Amino acid sequence: MKTTPAHGSFPTLSQSQWGEVTKTHTQFCSPQGLGRPLGIFPHAFALPDAASLVWPDTNIKLAGAMPRVPEYDATIREYIVNAGKLIQSRHRRDAFPVIYIRRGFYGHSQRLSEPFGTTVELEGEGGHRSAQARPSIHSMGEVAHLKLKPVKECRWLPKSLEVLQYYMDSTAGHYHIPHMVTTGPCDTVNYATGSTLLLESFYTHPKEMHQLLRMATDLIIEHILACKRIAGDRLIADHTYLLDGGYCICSEIRSQFSPEHYEEFEAPYLKEIGKAVGKLHIHVSGPIEHSVPATLRDPNITHYKFWLRDCNLKKVSELVGNRISMDFFCNDCMPQIGFTDALDFFKYIFLNVRPESRWTIPHTWFSGNHPAHPRVWTDAFNLAYDELDRAGTLPAEVRAFGKIE
Repeated sequence: MKTTPAHGSFPTLSQSQWGEVTKTHTQFCSPQGLGRPLGIFPHAFALPDAASLVWPDTNIKLAGAMPRVPEYDATIREYIVNAGKLIQSRHRRDAFPVIYIRRGFYGHSQRLSEPFGTTVELEGEGGHRSAQARPSIHSMGEVAHLKLKPVKECRWLPKSLEVLQYYMDSTAGHYHIPHMVTTGPCDTVNYATGSTLLLESFYTHPKEMHQLLRMATDLIIEHILACKRIAGDRLIADHTYLLDGGYCICSEIRSQFSPEHYEEFEAPYLKEIGKAVGKLHIHVSGPIEHSVPATLRDPNITHYKFWLRDCNLKKVSELVGNRISMDFFCNDCMPQIGFTDALDFFKYIFLNVRPESRWTIPHTWFSGNHPAHPRVWTDAFNLAYDELDRAGTLPAEVRAFGKIE
């Protein structure tokens, strides 16, 4: 008889702490909100008291009787150590321990295009590898007779489910796992056709586009449900980490087409996905203002994560009100629309959200900082807080959250 080796301890929040976190997230996700932004700060090393946080047990015995994969195990242990430190920090606010699966282990979002015949290529080392999909459809004339490759014959798509199962088994289900990055229908088809053919075909071959989007939608639903069968309520939204049962979909190329094309080619398929799998969070790159009205008509979409200043936050805040909660990326790779530094970034957010807005505080770090400006995001948050407080323009909801010190 084969026995499962005993595993070590898995540090996490106390029962009372979990109760408080769950209550806070639930209230944030209701229309009335918390009266303050949500602070989900999951990385112990990025918090002000990081130097005082220790977790001596780094030789962690993982659960599960399956053959071990060293590069997976190293990452799992890294996040367990982070959990041990995070639960000690007085700055974690509304955060909780998670175990993150690095994208290089499962082929990024490009894996979802493999059944269309794409070749997904990864570059770099280990879990940090970036991915590209080589388009497989070169003419809409190929679509009528297109048959999807079975998932089991793909390289990365079935592997992604194996990796998720490995992470669940290795931690004995003790931790929430942000789901693997997942594209929506248009973004998935975009990997297979390339952007030029996709956008042209909205005008020239709408029938064929709908055929491809139908295939992509069914594939995405099947994949999400398979992930939920493995991880259940331990699966949380990638990009957002909200405890609301939502699933985050990348709907990025919507920034490149009109409101009318969004309503015809993306919105109805997202609605189908939401009906099949539950709440959706939407991650968008580029402007979103033109697609907000149609998004608001989908009751399944409950959260947006988008880039600043690709989007006009003031306008988006006015459009969404308290209907959809918000989360922000800093675009520090495009100086023309970016920010001088993290201080400028936080001031922009504070001054452009509305009193009824439900939003989470970004906890990213910035490559665009300069020596004369704060390099730690918490310093930037506090400096923005103080500057607007002195000027008498600090929003009441930011004051209710307080400084991070």
